[in-house]
Order: sequence, then structure tokens, then C-alpha cells
Amino acid sequence: MNMNPAEKEIIDLLTEFGLAANLGKTYVALLNNNPTTGYEICTQSGIPRSAIYSVLNKLESLGIINSIGNSPKRYVPIPPSGLLEHFSQLHTDRIILLTDALENLDTKAEAFDFWHIHGYRNLILKLREAISQAKGKVFLSIWAKELNQLESELMDAENRGVAVSIFSFTKLNRQFGNTISYNLDEEKLKKVWNSKIILVEDKKITIMGSANSKNGNRAIWTNNKAITEIATNHIILDITLAAQRLKFDPNPIVKPMMKRPDLNLDDMLP
Repeated sequence: MNMNPAEKEIIDLLTEFGLAANLGKTYVALLNNNPTTGYEICTQSGIPRSAIYSVLNKLESLGIINSIGNSPKRYVPIPPSGLLEHFSQLHTDRIILLTDALENLDTKAEAFDFWHIHGYRNLILKLREAISQAKGKVFLSIWAKELNQLESELMDAENRGVAVSIFSFTKLNRQFGNTISYNLDEEKLKKVWNSKIILVEDKKITIMGSANSKNGNRAIWTNNKAITEIATNHIILDITLAAQRLKFDPNPIVKPMMKRPDLNLDDMLP
């Protein structure tokens, strides 16, 4: 089967939803030509005849394709919009069942106060999750590349009334809440400094680490109070130092972030 990049991406993504590669190939082949027979699908997809009918039966049992007629039987796929709705409903149902099952487990909450995040994509997903569940405040130290991938969640957070404070060394395409930036060129900065990220959600959850999309990325998620305080203070200090260099008053921004709002941190710095 000669696949174009879009078809390969669809098949790869379908595997992440639990469909084996042959199931994804068959679905894509049916999108390109339907209704069609099992034999014709073999020709289009490259799947052996010995395997195609078990693949078709599996897809039909999942509600992703349907069969019509006999001698020969032909197959039609659920349309793309229907597939998206199918997966959405399927995963919603599974999440509900899993939530109920997990709530019945007797677990120790303190065992989960520190979590390693492996891989850049998992980092972005965890950042989106944290912003989406924020109720009061989100503090971020971030570069433009990562901020671009969090825009939707940050917009939703602001619409919910969440106070957003952002510090960045790089020039950002847009601002949210209180945004402080040195406006440095990100490509030039990459040559001398590796991208890092810190997120503090509601002063309870911290995500921090490297933000490297090319190599095996490493970061952490934690609800450890001491680490969250350190992460918050790191962002406060960066904003305060930026205020001295860029000549603005940091106190309206950093005081709501501080454990002691009565202090003026910039007065303590030389």
C-alpha cells in the first residue's frame, strides 16, 4: 500500500486509540474506495488475504465499518466525523467506568506526590491538563514554542477567571494576564541555552524541567509543597530582576504570587 503522509499519520494515530496497524490500514483503504470487497481491500492495503476477514470482522464488531449484501459481501466505513464521535463517546464511557473503579481502590495519596514525565509530547499534555484544571492561579516560566501549544488552554483558563502570570526570555506571539518578556530571539537563544519550563497551578501543583522536542525530554510533576514554593519563588525572582532591567514596578504582579505579600522583593535586591 503506497500511503501518502496524511494517511500514514491517520494510521499512526489510530494505533494510539488501540487499533492495530492492519485495522487502521483497512479503514483508510475503505475511506479511499467503498463499498468494496475483502479481496479488493487486500489489493489496496497490502494486508494478506489470510488476515483480511478477521480484520474486517474486528472493525465491524467495533462499529467502525459495516457490511452490505452477499456474494460478494462489500464493506463501507463509518465517515470521519462519525469515527471521531465514536471514539469520543467510547473514551468518555471508559473514563467514567475507570473513575468509578479507581475511587474504590484504597491507595495512599502521598505515594503519588512526585512523578517523572518522559518525552516532550507527554510534557505538553501534562501542562495542558494542569492549566485546564486550574481554579485560581497559573504561573509560568516558558519559551514561545511551548506557549504556542498552550494557547487554547490559557484562553479557557482566563475565561474561567483564572489569574495568569507569565515570564519568558523569548519574544512571545501573544500575551495572557501579566506577561513579562525580555523579547529575545528564540532561535538565537537556543544556541547558548536549553529551553526550560516551570508551571505552578493554584500554588499546589508544579511541573518543571527541560522542554526539548528533539531528544528524550525529562521533566517532573509534583504536589510537594516545598518544591512548589521553590518553583514559585524562582518565577518571582525572574520577574523582579526583569523589572529592574526593563524599568517597571513588579509588585502588582509578584505580590499575589508571594507567601508574604507585604514584602517588596525589589527593595531587597541590590
